[in-house]
Amino acid sequence: TNCDARKGEVPAWRLTFKDADLMAGDRVYLKDAWLCVNDVPIVPIPTFSYPIATARKSGLLVPTPGYDNRFGWTYRQSFFWAITPGQDLTVSPQYWNDLGYGSDFEYRYALDRKSKGQWLLSVLKQEHLPLVEGVDPNSSDVKRTRGMISGIHTQQVNPDLRVLASAFLVSDPEYLSQLSNSGAQRAMPSGDSGLLINQRLANGNLYLLGQYLQPLNAGGKETFQRVPELGHGFANYAPFGGPVLLGMDSRAAHFYREEGFQISRADLLPSLSTEQWQIGHVVGFTPQIKLRETYYTHSVATSKSTHRETLWASLEAASSLARRFDRAGGRSVLHTIEPKVVYEYVPPTDQSKIVQIDDVDNLTKKNLVTYSLQSRLLGQNEKGMTRSWLDLTLAQSYRPGSVQTEARQFVFPGSVQFGNATQQVQPAMTAVAGKKFSDVWLRAVIGDPALPPIILPGQQQQTRSILPTINNTLTMDAFFDPYGGGLSQWNTDLRFQQENNWYVEIGQRFTRAGTRVRRGDIWNPISFNEVFTPTTELNFTTLTAATKLPFGWTVGAKLYYDIKNGQSPELDVVGLYQNPCKCWSAGLYFLQFPDRQQYNFMINLTGIGWTENFGTAVLKSILSPLLIGERGLPWAAPGGPYGRLPPPASGTTGGPARP
Repeated sequence: TNCDARKGEVPAWRLTFKDADLMAGDRVYLKDAWLCVNDVPIVPIPTFSYPIATARKSGLLVPTPGYDNRFGWTYRQSFFWAITPGQDLTVSPQYWNDLGYGSDFEYRYALDRKSKGQWLLSVLKQEHLPLVEGVDPNSSDVKRTRGMISGIHTQQVNPDLRVLASAFLVSDPEYLSQLSNSGAQRAMPSGDSGLLINQRLANGNLYLLGQYLQPLNAGGKETFQRVPELGHGFANYAPFGGPVLLGMDSRAAHFYREEGFQISRADLLPSLSTEQWQIGHVVGFTPQIKLRETYYTHSVATSKSTHRETLWASLEAASSLARRFDRAGGRSVLHTIEPKVVYEYVPPTDQSKIVQIDDVDNLTKKNLVTYSLQSRLLGQNEKGMTRSWLDLTLAQSYRPGSVQTEARQFVFPGSVQFGNATQQVQPAMTAVAGKKFSDVWLRAVIGDPALPPIILPGQQQQTRSILPTINNTLTMDAFFDPYGGGLSQWNTDLRFQQENNWYVEIGQRFTRAGTRVRRGDIWNPISFNEVFTPTTELNFTTLTAATKLPFGWTVGAKLYYDIKNGQSPELDVVGLYQNPCKCWSAGLYFLQFPDRQQYNFMINLTGIGWTENFGTAVLKSILSPLLIGERGLPWAAPGGPYGRLPPPASGTTGGPARP
């Protein structure tokens, strides 16, 4: 047993056996064993082996039965194969009595400390139609093979050369919408696969990029694919050590389509700027200019080539004020105020012949002044550790010239316009009554959303990056309409946690019906030069809460609620029981979607192992902020079973969910 059973006490569980063989440094073998709960034999185990070596061992994993109201009863049995110390393969056959059978093949490898990868192949032999919304029960396409492959490979060939490859491919566009339990995956407009090779140079970098977008909820055979793109860039090169800084970005790309014309594009972007000019150490001015030449092998209506020349000129004036307030005990508070004014100019150009693929092709005229103010409060304790108390930003743009008269559509992924199988080479424009002043943008972060510098006993430095967030924060992001009054957008995220007893997270998103501001552009991320075509009102919220209860229970829930339409697209309810000495635990979860339900349980025997399924990730995300540093959890986490670090995420998100 691994229970803290003192003399005379009955352990919560233990394994009894008639015979045992111990192979030092390898594993222990038990014969005629029983799993006893409170000394009552419950589960017979004719033979049992358990590794006691630090090296990974091949073998069967704990089986996971379950039930899904869409696919019926399910059973999953995984086999782990430790091929070498640097690679392994997990084969997980699974059966659904109302759907079919299949398997997951998960392969992981580590070539060295900076080169590794993990790949997942999910295969389903469908015998029955899935009972989900959008599936015609009279369809003849019943028995078929479906699947998904996803993964990522990163390799540091040398200190300057890095390779990144990723894949996300499915057998049919409806695969995720019918079989996935992830709301985010069911709404994905496309699957993204790509290859990036980046070579760092003395004064910049050289890269090769290939990208394939598999249409799911959006796009079709006429979707442009970026295969390939070659680019080079360098910045802030000062000839002869002078005050002038030069830069140059150049790239060439070919865009392929299964149907429709193909097009190649070359883009050159030289830039010139100077170091900041200081006036009395109070205000600093930074001028900058970028020239852009873009060449296309095909125009909108003909196969003739076309090109466009434009420029972006800006002048930035910025200042920074700071004052430190000393407090008792060696503590202090730093208050900073940073006002900034930026003027930008882009001349109007004719875009009627230019195929619109991405932001490089949409360079509208810009005669804009953007002024902003950032104020921060930073606290420092007696040990010199700094924490943000308040980060406040206000910004607005003004058009000294003409106002906007036409706007592009703001389309939501999955909508009829966005999901059209034909990609428009020119966007539809709608007449709008533009304004001189943009909406006022406000962003405030109260508290420090950064992770606390906590390193638990027996863990490594990298643990810090995988601890759950436990800070108290309030983030507000809003736009105020100076003409009509009121807020055109209002987004908040509030998080409050009382030690490890309970926490509440509330997220809210609201957008008023009408035009919405475009946030930034390819030239400047904080500028508001355009608005999108009017859209309908958007209003929804998310609520996450968890608390510790008496008798070893920790419970939590997460609710997604569409206030505008009065419906909930998803509800997650979870619970975890831990016995007093935490030598075992049991987790429960219930997921409610508009067209489906899923529920199951998981068991952990500390030091032996735990059952893992789709609900493991749900329990972990909701309850882990209250369970930092505890052992006996049904997942690998900081402070979990013997403080082990979790293994790399498998990314098993497609296909029928694990029970």
